[in-house]
Amino acid sequence: MTEKVVWGTAGIGKLGTALLTQWAAQDEKTGLYHPDNEKAARAAEEMSADVLSKKALGELDYLVLALPADQMMPFIKSLQKDNIPLEKTILINMATKLETDALRTAFPELSWASVKFVGHAESLKRDGRGLFIMEDADEQIRSRFSSIGHIESAPEKTAEQVNKLATSHAVRAAKQLELEMKEEGWDDVYINEALRSLLPEVIRAYADGKLGHFGRKIAEDIEKEKNPEHKKVE
Repeated sequence: MTEKVVWGTAGIGKLGTALLTQWAAQDEKTGLYHPDNEKAARAAEEMSADVLSKKALGELDYLVLALPADQMMPFIKSLQKDNIPLEKTILINMATKLETDALRTAFPELSWASVKFVGHAESLKRDGRGLFIMEDADEQIRSRFSSIGHIESAPEKTAEQVNKLATSHAVRAAKQLELEMKEEGWDDVYINEALRSLLPEVIRAYADGKLGHFGRKIAEDIEKEKNPEHKKVE
């Protein structure tokens, strides 16, 4: 009989919550750790997960570190200070702005893998279908993350580059819309609805190829402005 692989997640912020929610939906059992016992218990109940003690982290096969970049090294150091054995656990770095090589240099005695998420955590939590960037992941890691999304083999900095570019364009579009509507004298109720509903849903429809006639016409006009030889989209 094949020995069961044991997974855990440290961090129940937006990304950690999204991962745990989707794995629970796929019946992928995953323990969670948080130093605040009450927060851990509430999160575990919401996401059908088991609460892990700090000691239990050293008994995992894989530990997903869904932590901010500036918390990653202090967290590992705190575990080592408490004599939690991590040498047999593969630690998965998901911090977008922290390169895994830096962790390998700081903790050469530990086993590291890199998985970076491209996208927004709320979208992952709601819809699944995440996009994950991996360079050095084994088959267990690829299987686990492919159950909730798509995997691309690329340098880990790719995730930060795409997230940064998309965030910049999204904020600019939202700010431009807000300013134009204010200049035209629209009340806040209309501005808020345009920002919260219309803008993101139209963008999602564009990405899915589901724009209506009006939206397609706008896209075609923009394409023609950029490329006069562009033929009309069917």
